[in-house]
This record gives sequence, C-alpha cells and structure tokens, in this order.
Amino acid sequence: MVSFAALRDADPTALKAAADDWVSLARHCEQSAADIYRRGSSALDDSWKDAVGDLAVDRLADLANSYQVAGLTIRGVAMTLEGLGEAAETTKRALLAAVDYARVNGLTVDEATGRAYYAQAGPYTDDQVRAHALANTLIGEALTSAARIDQEASAELAALAGATENTSVDEANRYQSSAARNQLDLYREALPIGQGAEAVRAWWDALSPRDRAEFERAVPVELHDLDGIPEEVKDRLRGDNGYNAVEAVRWARENWDDLETDRFEDNCANFVSHTLHQGGGLPMKTDAFGGTLNGENWASDAGTGIDGIDRYAYLNTPSWAQAETQRQFFLDNGGQEVPLSEARPGDVVYWVQEGGGHTPVGQAHHAAVVTGVTPDGDVHYTQHTDPAIDESLNGGTAAYDLSAGQQRVVVVRPRQTW
Repeated sequence: MVSFAALRDADPTALKAAADDWVSLARHCEQSAADIYRRGSSALDDSWKDAVGDLAVDRLADLANSYQVAGLTIRGVAMTLEGLGEAAETTKRALLAAVDYARVNGLTVDEATGRAYYAQAGPYTDDQVRAHALANTLIGEALTSAARIDQEASAELAALAGATENTSVDEANRYQSSAARNQLDLYREALPIGQGAEAVRAWWDALSPRDRAEFERAVPVELHDLDGIPEEVKDRLRGDNGYNAVEAVRWARENWDDLETDRFEDNCANFVSHTLHQGGGLPMKTDAFGGTLNGENWASDAGTGIDGIDRYAYLNTPSWAQAETQRQFFLDNGGQEVPLSEARPGDVVYWVQEGGGHTPVGQAHHAAVVTGVTPDGDVHYTQHTDPAIDESLNGGTAAYDLSAGQQRVVVVRPRQTW
C-alpha cells in the first residue's frame, strides 16, 4: 500500500525525466543498429566476397542485432517509467484535490493516515455527512490507485530487468509489446473504477482540463463506461463521424487475437474495416447492383464460410481489404488526414512506403486502428497480421524501418458521407 505521505510528496517529474533519458539511450541503440545494417554489413556483403569478408559480415550482423535488441528492451523501460510518471502525477493531483475538497467542507485530514475527520463535534447536517464520506472515498481511491500503479509498474520493470541476457529480436519485441500494453494499463489504474456516480463526478470535476483530455485519449472505453462521467464527455468520446469510436476501440481490443474474420494472407485492412463496421457501426457503402463488385463501394459479403472459396471470391471491395485503396476511399468519401499529434482513438493509422521496401513509394501497405494515445504523444494501435494489441508506434518505428524500408505514418479519420 502506498502511504498518504508517499503519494502526497511524490515527484513524478523525476520518473518522466528518467524516461526521457532511457528514450535517448534507446534512440542511440536504434541508430547504431540502422547504421551497421545499412552502411556496414550490407556494404561488406557486396564488396568483400571471401571467407574473411563473411566473418566480418557475421560479426557486424551480431553487433547490429545486439543494438536492436537493446533498443527494443530499453524502449520498454522508457514506456513503463513514462506511464508510471504520468499515472502517478495524475493520481497525486487527484489526492490533493480530494484533500482540498475535505478542507473546504470543514474537515481535517490526518497527515499520517490521510483520513478526513470532522474538525468539530456534531451533530452534523446531511451535507456534512455526505462531504465526509465523499472526501474519504476520494482520498482512499487515490491511494488505492497509487498502490495498483506501483505494483503493476514494478512487475513490468522486473520482467524487463530479466531480459538483459536476451539476444533474440523476436523476444525483445515481445518484452516491448508487454511494456506498451502496460503503459496504457497504468493509466487505466488511475481511473476510479468501481466507485459510485457521485464519487466519479467529483473526481472528474477536480481534474484539470489537461488531465481530462489525457484520459479521453488514453483510455476512452474505460472512461466512457464510468457511471458519473458527464454525457457530453461520452458523446465526444463516441464522436460524430458516422461511427462510434468508443465501440470501435472496444471491438478492436476484444478481437485483436480472434482470426475468424481473417480471409487473406494480410488482413490488416480487413481488420480495420471490421472494426469500424462491426464495432463502430459504420455502414457499408454499397448499392443494389454492384455490391462488392463496384470498386467505388466499401463493402463485404459473408460468403460461404469456406476459406478456400471465400479467399478467391469477390466478397470484398478492394477498399475493404487493401490498405492503400482503403486509405484513398476514406479520404475520397468524407474522411480527413490528421496530424499524428492530433490522433485519437478510433482513427486509422497507415504505413506509407517512402523507399527501400517492396511496396511502391507513396502507397500504404499496412493499416491499424488507434486504440489509445498516451500523454507523451505515443500512438498505440491494434492490428491483425500479425495480431497485436495496444502496440507502441514510437517503440516499433525503428525496427519497422529496418524490416520494411523507410516509412511515413499517416493518420486518417473516416467520416460517413454516404
């Protein structure tokens, strides 16, 4: 349990400063790996074609692998520290707001236990009794949240510490994926889940505008589901673009590893379409005659249920299942490209080839659904092929550039105009 004094006197900025230091170190490792791959081993492979050259190439490849593994793991540490710092900072502000609420209502807060008590003997009015109960609920919730945050971050950091002997890039990716999910989980732990509507509303009212905006972008589903959050906030979370962004995010996170909808070798765009349609309720664009045969539509047919047949039948428009065609469909039919800094849950993120890959330059070859944006601006996304939940864009960019060539990340916000 985190004590009242420990949370009150906590310095979350120190944790975020430490996270920044780890990010700098991760970038150094990522750049070193890229330099060796692009300027070292590949250059030697082309120009030094004998047994000694092969040994040199192998040694450089091992060195680059070590840098890449270190960069991935260090990014995981940075994410965890950043998440811990942000969640602790928000929780500390919630505690201080609860203490202020207690004092404004004539209560005294015990500096050792954090309990609020009456400063004068009774009898007490109904309003005083309500204020007493609510103050202790809010203080208790802040301390409980802090304990959950501390435990979860400690467990994640312990797992990352155990990865120091790892030499596998795939294993390092798994550690980083866990840390990326944990970063959002830490923010979820800062929510007053399980509290009544009155306590939730008091908690929300005490938040700063910045804190509110950060919760809306980081954990929209859990925030939306809290009884006591104002309806205008829930409306904003759902959006007004013709689909329910909250339900789209919920569906993506609940179905990230369910492959029932997958029909193709690459199902990234197919998963995005199902998320927006099945989850968010975005209606298909179709017509009575062309259906999925009309290239201007956005539609899918259930098919026979036999994968071997359905994969080759005309059951989906290209915009339903191909990343670049889907991106262009949304942009041509009311959607808009938004800056990465303005991404929000329910948007679609595309990876556009900029060079060095198999996809023509300027075309998107991968798509995913934005399922959270952390206060540090890191976009977290959920995808298929390969299935992943709440992955970090910042954490995966360097490795993705190495494997698929230079990328430009584009965020599109679909809007129904059909």
